[in-house]
Amino acid sequence: FRLLSLGAAGNAPSGGAFKAPSSGRGFFTMPMRLELKDIKGGVLEQDYSCTLADFPDVGALAVQDGPRFEEPIVFRLRFQRTGQIVEVDGRLSAFLQLHCARCLKPFRQEVSELFSVTFSPHAEDMCNEDDIELEADELGLVGYQDEILDLAGPLQEQLLMAIPIRPLCDVNCPGLCHECGADLNVSPCDCEKKPFNNKFSVLADVLGKK
Repeated sequence: FRLLSLGAAGNAPSGGAFKAPSSGRGFFTMPMRLELKDIKGGVLEQDYSCTLADFPDVGALAVQDGPRFEEPIVFRLRFQRTGQIVEVDGRLSAFLQLHCARCLKPFRQEVSELFSVTFSPHAEDMCNEDDIELEADELGLVGYQDEILDLAGPLQEQLLMAIPIRPLCDVNCPGLCHECGADLNVSPCDCEKKPFNNKFSVLADVLGKK
């Protein structure tokens, strides 16, 4: 997990280890955490470059011959702090290796998604915890403690939500022949097309005669 660009204040997050790559552009190697004190002036903008190793659940899908994100996976994040609440607006940029749900061929798809996440302290970290009736999860918030934001879970969730449920290499992909299995993208086959048997239409006819 690497910090690609510095925030508005020009400071690296606490605990970052500076490196000087051959390209001449500095970056910081750091855990997927951010301390509230690093959001100087209430606003911080940073780009993060990640690998599959940073997201075990996403990596597990690739091992099982499922969707695979190409590396690097880039997040552009803007943190805005108001008191103990931190709003994060982000953009995910990556490429996915998928298999078409119709023709089963592998294809590559670009992913560019906008998202927002709100961090709120756990009850034990709140000043007026006696007034708290709802946990952060029940309000759709991401909890944090000790004034440290753990980014790994929320970012992994955004990756999982970005994976299409039914990936298609093309919206007009004809898929495979249900009879012989031929790829209809290559050439049509000579199989007789059987009419679709809709049992509900038969039921509708019966009800309509009553």
